[in-house]
Amino acid sequence: MSSNIVFVKEQYFIDNSAFVEMLDPNDLIKQSTRCYIFISLKYKGNQFYIPLRQHIDLTIGNIGYSLPSSTRPNAGLDFRKALIINNDLYILPLTVVEIASSQMKKITNDIMTIEALFIKYVDGYVKTAVKKRENIDRLYKFSTLHNFHKELGIYKNP
Repeated sequence: MSSNIVFVKEQYFIDNSAFVEMLDPNDLIKQSTRCYIFISLKYKGNQFYIPLRQHIDLTIGNIGYSLPSSTRPNAGLDFRKALIINNDLYILPLTVVEIASSQMKKITNDIMTIEALFIKYVDGYVKTAVKKRENIDRLYKFSTLHNFHKELGIYKNP
């Protein structure tokens, strides 16, 4: 289990512009310069990328993981905006880490907890989507996982 800091290339957002839920919609520059934490986690054969955000409200439930820094006390990983990207051509690994060293240390120390909470979030989404409730449940209503039903093996009964 490991994590890396990466950028998602602009072409990914161009190729997937029809996604129904996305962080920074129609802002290719912001989308492709946001840091994503790649959690080296195979879940149903998929690679997940979780964005690091400056402000995340974790009081509404298991939607992310707090990663405060001295300048951004409400920063954290946002599980709701995770991407599944199975094509490495869309990924640009960073050679210089562009996040606070305290955040990187917390990611390294807490990686197993982060992974467990993230898997719990994805499993909850899948169960909710199978029941056709993902558009009304407050934890999942704004999730990018709406775009990845095929990858997650979600097949709804008519």
